[in-house]
Amino acid sequence: MLENKVSGLINKHIKNNFWLYVISLLCLFTGIVLGIYSVRYMGGFEKSDLVNYLKNFTTTIDSGSVNYKSILFQTLKNNIPVILAVWFLGLTMIGIPIILIIDIIKGFTIGFSISFIISEMGIKGIWISLLGVLPQNIIYIPCIILSSVFAMEFSLMIFKDRSKVQWKSHILVSITSYSISFLIVAMIMCIGFFMEAYLTPNMIKFVAVSLEGILL
Repeated sequence: MLENKVSGLINKHIKNNFWLYVISLLCLFTGIVLGIYSVRYMGGFEKSDLVNYLKNFTTTIDSGSVNYKSILFQTLKNNIPVILAVWFLGLTMIGIPIILIIDIIKGFTIGFSISFIISEMGIKGIWISLLGVLPQNIIYIPCIILSSVFAMEFSLMIFKDRSKVQWKSHILVSITSYSISFLIVAMIMCIGFFMEAYLTPNMIKFVAVSLEGILL
């Protein structure tokens, strides 16, 4: 009974916000494509710096001297402000374009990372992307899309209902419900944070050891 109710609510939400999901997905995938193509047009100096950083990173992980807490802190630092920014933009009537830009930037980061690793590390890069980059992004991407749609939906609701007395009297309840939705998304993203901090380094180490004969 409860499962049917939850499933019904999810289906209703997706149906009511179908085009918001489409737009958010398009922006994310546009960013991924831009990230992939940007690797082709990188200058030699920038590429050299990134290659050296990548080599140092894999060497550090391969040596076993990994500071998991530091990686977790950096992961939180990179992602939590983004979620908070999207949440805040949803409280405004002009935040939708910026939310979509954030989707493009997140997509660009994913596309650039995977494309650069593969182009510079070959077969080893493919395995690092599959085992070290994709797992946490399988969680991040739906959360990014979901939070973007929540924010755009709320922003549009404010725009449509801003003049209604009923809306003004229930605004606190609406903001609380909206914030709880974001809190749930953040909690789901925590799985990705811990994967990126504790699982990813070990996966990269596994690839480095298994494919030791393949040079960077």
